[in-house]
Amino acid sequence: MQDYGNNCIFVEKKTEMKVKFVIIYALAGVAFLAVSLWAFLSNGRSAKAIRYKYKLGGIMLTAWAMLSAASCEGVPPFVTCYEPVVECYDVAAPSNEVYVEVKDYGGNKLKSGDVLTVRIDYPTYHNYRCRITADPSNGDAFVIQTHDFTVTESNSSVEITLVATDYKGSAKVTVCGIGMMQDGSEVESVVGTASVTIL
Repeated sequence: MQDYGNNCIFVEKKTEMKVKFVIIYALAGVAFLAVSLWAFLSNGRSAKAIRYKYKLGGIMLTAWAMLSAASCEGVPPFVTCYEPVVECYDVAAPSNEVYVEVKDYGGNKLKSGDVLTVRIDYPTYHNYRCRITADPSNGDAFVIQTHDFTVTESNSSVEITLVATDYKGSAKVTVCGIGMMQDGSEVESVVGTASVTIL
């Protein structure tokens, strides 16, 4: 059986504290008004009135803070009466994380005949399209090669052999998910890109 005796004593002490701080606040408020009137009537020339006004203002602020602390509910220890702000964010589930590297060599440099491994973690499409295009800064951004592939639960990667090409330099690998519209037409959504260099 739980003993509530100590909790009752705490509530009584808290009530006593509230009453004391209300009295202090009220008395400091009356004194503050009197000193404010004194400072007003002296046109702000009385340094003593201004000094007392600041001191009484500080006492009022302290009494107000202590009154607020004494008004807190709950079992001690607690710091303030305010509920902490808790913000919850739904972390987006990972999807369509694309990894591209040259098979056997690693890295991103390849030549015609080398195999490019494209892996998609957390796929959200069934069909994908991989497009290798020349870097537009080297001239025209023409398509070097396109490869469609299907992802299954057991296999989410594909190996693409780079076709024979005269192009040398940086290229872009773009992976798109392929969806179907209601009218049966395809729609591509880019899910990832990578840079490679063709030697």
